[in-house]
Amino acid sequence: MLNRIGMGIGAGLASALLFVVTVQGTTLALALAYLAPLPIMIATLGWGLDAGLVALCVSCAIVAGGIEPASGVIFGLIIALPAFGLSAFAGLRGSPLRLDSFRRPPVVASSRPSAAPSAGPSVGAIMVVTAGLGAAIGVAGLVTMIVVYGGYQKGVEAVANFLRPAIEEALGPSNLPDGFTLDDILRLVVKFSPAAIASSATLMFAVNLYAAARSTQLSQRLPRAWPDVPTSLVLPPALGAIWVAALGAWLATPEPISQFAAVLAGGLGVAYVFQGLAVLHALSRRVRARPALIAALYLACIVAPKWVLPAVAAIGLIESVAALRARAAAPKFGA
Repeated sequence: MLNRIGMGIGAGLASALLFVVTVQGTTLALALAYLAPLPIMIATLGWGLDAGLVALCVSCAIVAGGIEPASGVIFGLIIALPAFGLSAFAGLRGSPLRLDSFRRPPVVASSRPSAAPSAGPSVGAIMVVTAGLGAAIGVAGLVTMIVVYGGYQKGVEAVANFLRPAIEEALGPSNLPDGFTLDDILRLVVKFSPAAIASSATLMFAVNLYAAARSTQLSQRLPRAWPDVPTSLVLPPALGAIWVAALGAWLATPEPISQFAAVLAGGLGVAYVFQGLAVLHALSRRVRARPALIAALYLACIVAPKWVLPAVAAIGLIESVAALRARAAAPKFGA
């Protein structure tokens, strides 16, 4: 017990410090803040729920004392509590939710030994919960803006005015795109912020959960068997229809309804990017130049995200309809 409490205190301290450095405003500080959920997730997965709860409480208390009480509440709601809840869900034993019951995960030929099915939530279920958390954070931010400023349009104007000095300093009068004024840029920033928040939060929690699970697996403290992610990340087909409907509502409905649709589309979009990456990982296992191809894929995602990520998400969506991995794994006729 003392060991778990000590681990929880240390994890809470580390998580709070990673978040507190954001006050410096540097690129490195923001990158470190992106890892703030990681210590809480490691404590929860590797040392149990009590250690995770201690880390949650300690981190919120330190942030509240180090910055201000309101910051502690915000940190708890958008980082610490979701990190604890997601890692607790991922570490559950038994079979509380297995989205792959809609279709069994395909097994693509691999040189790795096949592991026994892991008892607990499927990788697809964990990804859906992660996207739900990201969307919930985006919705919370949008609702807060509407409530605090007494309406959506008033909120847009207030946030735009708040961002004006920073955007004006970053762009300058000579760097504005042709045909755009500073007010146009500010409105676009505010308009796309809910979707950006949802997708960024989904990505943050997914990446940190993977890193936390890997680290606890290496220390032999992971409470469940490690799944073969490229073949077991299977999203339910119905989710694709929801994503397409959200994209359509984002484009076709008036504000602020379109903004709520954008939040859902942003969170689910990241989920389908991950399924697309899983498909490409699985299908490339028979290719000799696989390491170079995978490295080139991730480099392209970093260098040209606005072109590559939608294409990868489209592959993930096609997988939900066409079961590309299952088709590739099926024995050939006459073989």
